[in-house]
Amino acid sequence: MTKNKIFNIAAAGTLILALTSNAFAKDWIEKVKLSQGIVDTKPVEVSANLSGYTGVKTKNHMFLFNMYAKATKGERIVALALGAYGNVKYFEHPGSFWDKTFEGRDVGSGTKRTVKLYKTFNVPVSKLAWIKKPVDLCNTNLANKTKKGLSKTQVLSKEWTIKAAAYFELDAVAARKGKAKNGKWNISNTTNQRSGAPFTVYVKCNAGLKKAP
Repeated sequence: MTKNKIFNIAAAGTLILALTSNAFAKDWIEKVKLSQGIVDTKPVEVSANLSGYTGVKTKNHMFLFNMYAKATKGERIVALALGAYGNVKYFEHPGSFWDKTFEGRDVGSGTKRTVKLYKTFNVPVSKLAWIKKPVDLCNTNLANKTKKGLSKTQVLSKEWTIKAAAYFELDAVAARKGKAKNGKWNISNTTNQRSGAPFTVYVKCNAGLKKAP
């Protein structure tokens, strides 16, 4: 079935609804779970100058998504929507936010009660919903190191690798078995449930100086 999305979206202020898995509007869905697969060890790089950290150099970052959805008895999973923002809904257009949708053969063409998908995507770093932005994390690390006795010059003369987190959310859509099989499902005869999780991202705070004096 070709998706028929409603072209509106919740306010951007709902980017991060939770830091651990959450579920909403259960009804015909037993469980939805989104989790991170293998963490990409290639870091997101942050630039620096004499004063501190200035911006993100990396354009894209790879994520492995483990997606799971199980419908109640008598219903079937008909679609999934994955997004880098809060309040993800399959039937709502994501606007400028990053998202991917799965329906038809991707989810078993309406015949599966349980759907498991493992997908890898390179996501634009500018589209990520950071729990705390990489530049801010690097500057916080700088402040912490100087509090411990290092000079600002000493901190900025070397590279530091720290952990960050980006938020993603999965929305699953379920329909009655008959409607799902025949492809006759829409926003009025389905229910949805969501799960969100923070995904680990390594961040490299690059040196802003060639060497400490």
